[in-house]
Amino acid sequence: MTIPKFVCAAAGAAAFGFAAAADECATMTKSVQVMIDKTDPAAKGGDNPARLCAAYGEGLGLIKSFRIVADECLDEGDERTKTLAGLDRSIRQLQSQIDRNCE
Repeated sequence: MTIPKFVCAAAGAAAFGFAAAADECATMTKSVQVMIDKTDPAAKGGDNPARLCAAYGEGLGLIKSFRIVADECLDEGDERTKTLAGLDRSIRQLQSQIDRNCE
């Protein structure tokens, strides 16, 4: 799976859990989701490895932001636990890819 797919997968994994969230949570979720949707590391980085790594780092930061929103906004329960675990897994995988490919 490519790094941009990690960004989309992490966002999609948590998005379904916010349906019952308050307006404030919905607003925060939408804001982060819009930023994640606009993230395209390949377009930002082009053929420059340093710029590409920086763009992937930006995507990682957005996923981490989304994880914070999910942690605050999701109701306690199994779905919350699964969603946060999925986001944590995506964060670790993306960080691992960045560590391998960027110095």
